[in-house]
Amino acid sequence: MFCRFYNVPGYLVDFTTIIFFLSYILFFYPVSFLIEKHKLKLTILVATGLTLVGNLLKLLASTSDRIWVVLVAQFLIGIGQVQICSLPSKLATTWFGAEEVSTACAIAVLGMQLGSALGCVQSPFIVRSEEVDEVGQQLFNMFLYQAIITGCIFGVVAIFFRSSPSLPPSQSQLNLLAMASSNGTTATFFTHMKNVAKNANFWYIVLSLGLANGVWNSFGVLLNSIYLNYFPNGKTDAGIIALITIISGGCIGSMFFGIILDRTHQFKKVSFGILAMSAFTFIFVGISLLEKSRIGTYITIPIFGFFIAPVLIVGFEYLVEVTYPIPEACSSSTFNAAYYFLSIIATLLFEGLFEAIDYLWTFVVILFILAACAGLILLVNSNLRRRDANLHLNQNVPSPEPEPEMSYYTGTRVTTAKF
Repeated sequence: MFCRFYNVPGYLVDFTTIIFFLSYILFFYPVSFLIEKHKLKLTILVATGLTLVGNLLKLLASTSDRIWVVLVAQFLIGIGQVQICSLPSKLATTWFGAEEVSTACAIAVLGMQLGSALGCVQSPFIVRSEEVDEVGQQLFNMFLYQAIITGCIFGVVAIFFRSSPSLPPSQSQLNLLAMASSNGTTATFFTHMKNVAKNANFWYIVLSLGLANGVWNSFGVLLNSIYLNYFPNGKTDAGIIALITIISGGCIGSMFFGIILDRTHQFKKVSFGILAMSAFTFIFVGISLLEKSRIGTYITIPIFGFFIAPVLIVGFEYLVEVTYPIPEACSSSTFNAAYYFLSIIATLLFEGLFEAIDYLWTFVVILFILAACAGLILLVNSNLRRRDANLHLNQNVPSPEPEPEMSYYTGTRVTTAKF
């Protein structure tokens, strides 16, 4: 429908999503620096402000000759989302204690996924007409709803959000604050980014959890075209399935595995489990599509999403553990940039394979990639440095001189720590 309304090829409509990935790859480095240099509130205000401006700009794109306005608006929103997507781990460790941090990160990711879920149902339920004039008006209405929602979010952040608690919530956060106060932001930031790039565990996680998330992102981009290939009149079904899948995976699955990580700290086992189950459940996704079972797709795709969507939260938290005491924004933003790059590659690859070798063999390629990701995660070292710092077991975390006494909040009392 969007192709017909704007009179453009399908790849250009897909590019409205891919442009988010490009924004992250282009801007993750300066955004990471700004997150470390400035307070959280300023960072989130800039992010929500750019999102609001982009959505307001879309109000001018409800005529058929303005696809370029949509692309510019998406680019602005994408820059804002670079900051938003880098913040879950940073927010969690800034505000929550050692036994709550993975759950808190999962809740932050859940919020982003809920936004994606709402986006999935907007198009098929708001833009329903086939007439050009009516489509333009319905697009305007959809863009207006988006602008109103993002405007409200901007106002809530401006009025109510605080950058940090009065006391650090954990020993690991206390260590980071002490090191930040004793070192220059600019010099240490570039050192941190170099150390992230040199960390072998980082690359193992990127090429396993990051690649799996790239496959998941590309599946989301291509779901509509995949579904319509088997169910030509299934546009509404595709939107509903996408919504259910985001809720089952991005919301329920992320929360479930976030709690599991907080309770067990078994990052490698959880990572291997969700990757292996993602590969296993994808077999049934392929079968339900090939057999053209509409009911089957309503069951198998959300179950697949339940296991593969949480790779994002698990990847965030696993990276923070193995790269500590490097600040969360450095590892998270670099991870995001890497998997967005992989998302672009996967999307273009799968689109090409669908035409070259058909859908069945492309599904086999996807299954092989997911299985390889499950095997690769086993190479990650299980040294959980942030957990050890919180348990006072890590003797390798550098301490600033002189040794100051600082207080942090444990959840039940204020503790004075010397380090």
